[in-house]
Amino acid sequence: MSIRCNGIQSKLIFISFCSLLIGSVMFSSDGFAALPEKVNAIYLPPYSLTERKITEFFHYASLTGLNAVVMHVKDPHGRIHWKSKNKRARAMGAVAANGSVETALKRLKDQGFWCIAKLDLFADHRLVYHNPYMGILDVRTGGPWNDKNGLYWANPYNPQVWQYNIALCRELIDLGFDEIQFDYIRFPSDGDLSVINYPLRPKNLTRTACIGQFLETAYRELKPTGVTISVDLFGLVAWKTKDFGVGQNIEAMAPYVDVICPMLYPSHFPAGFLGMQDPSESPHEIMELSTKRLQKRTGKKIRPWIQGFWYKPEEVNAQIDGLCQARSYSWSVWNPSGNYSATYAALAIQTNQKFPEPQFYPSVADLGDRVERVVPGKSRIVNFTSYKKGYTIITLEKYRRGAGKSYSNLNQVLGTLEEGIMDRILAARKIPFSRFTPKYRKKSQLVALLCADMQIDPRVLRPGPIYIDWQNDCKFTPDIPPDRLSSYRTAGEAAFVKGRDVYAKFPNSKSR
Repeated sequence: MSIRCNGIQSKLIFISFCSLLIGSVMFSSDGFAALPEKVNAIYLPPYSLTERKITEFFHYASLTGLNAVVMHVKDPHGRIHWKSKNKRARAMGAVAANGSVETALKRLKDQGFWCIAKLDLFADHRLVYHNPYMGILDVRTGGPWNDKNGLYWANPYNPQVWQYNIALCRELIDLGFDEIQFDYIRFPSDGDLSVINYPLRPKNLTRTACIGQFLETAYRELKPTGVTISVDLFGLVAWKTKDFGVGQNIEAMAPYVDVICPMLYPSHFPAGFLGMQDPSESPHEIMELSTKRLQKRTGKKIRPWIQGFWYKPEEVNAQIDGLCQARSYSWSVWNPSGNYSATYAALAIQTNQKFPEPQFYPSVADLGDRVERVVPGKSRIVNFTSYKKGYTIITLEKYRRGAGKSYSNLNQVLGTLEEGIMDRILAARKIPFSRFTPKYRKKSQLVALLCADMQIDPRVLRPGPIYIDWQNDCKFTPDIPPDRLSSYRTAGEAAFVKGRDVYAKFPNSKSR
């Protein structure tokens, strides 16, 4: 299908075509997912692989045609963000995993999205800190050399460095990633380069040849699994036919990869590039001309990185339009913090829509059609909520050894509040938060508000009803209107005195 880039109509066709990719992942003969003809992705840093961030992605993907995520699984500090079993990695404490990579990967794969694992290769501080012989050395000290950010670099000439990273890739393939993407697949470019010593460097082996040989080895060992292999390259590599010191060259690398991902961030091109006084002001031209240049040099798939930071939606769209002019329709958007508000706004402009914001949980308005909710503890009702009247009564219960889970501290009790009610209270009390604020943080803020309102230390607080009218003043108090206290006690009687099912009495209440 050809796409002509001539205004809003062509943009609508472009996005509509992208949306067809969702739910239509093909599989190769070996059972591995086949690389989609078109990949449109966002990048997520390790700390953004949260339930809400993935839910946000699902929401916008359904509206825009995004069909892939690049997950940062190994960073320049050498930290590994999945539960690696690699002996070397575990021995040097490189595994910094909480399960978020595995959880996010499963959710994305279950929904049919293309999942890309991004590994930072030769910038690896922890590997060199624990194994100095595997690093680039400083001729002045004989110890590891560090770049301008103080990070150590692994030696690209060292085969043990190659095998360490290839072994990690095998784990990621076993986890279910569709694509391995190598970043920092180069020699260092920042810092005092004049004092570097590269041990094990074979005579007459250039940096370009070294990077090419690593890729040849990785491709030979990993490709039989069916995985797709891609590389991130400096944007200038599209224009340089000779190595400018980092070992990246299209012709030397392309034979051993499936996808080339140039980082064509307009703000990163030098002043005067192609006669442009400030290349950052020409995002369309940078993207179009650079991509066309690459297309002339290789027949491999090109998937440029779009600059999703610093730019307004119009400038994000200018880059997409530049790719469209080059008849290249795959791209990934980079924002180092994982904030894609400008990107989603840009795609809304492309489709001439106004996107609704994602909903992670019911708001107070959404809860209004319910009647009551009762949360029983071991010995008393710890949360009685009337949605129609807009109030909640909570209480601690005494801790009893051997009684199992109990609501014996404020965090546990306040955690029974619906998050929409938490938001109402925090907003009324002018406590800043966003839709991405974790629930545990909201609970901590509510604990502080409760203790301030009641002028009590949480360590000496004893069980007893606490009232909050979240429809009005949103303050915590032990003073409860008699009719509402009576409703609370009736609920308790139904649950614990008569032995009846508390949800039978309140059929519209929902436990969470």
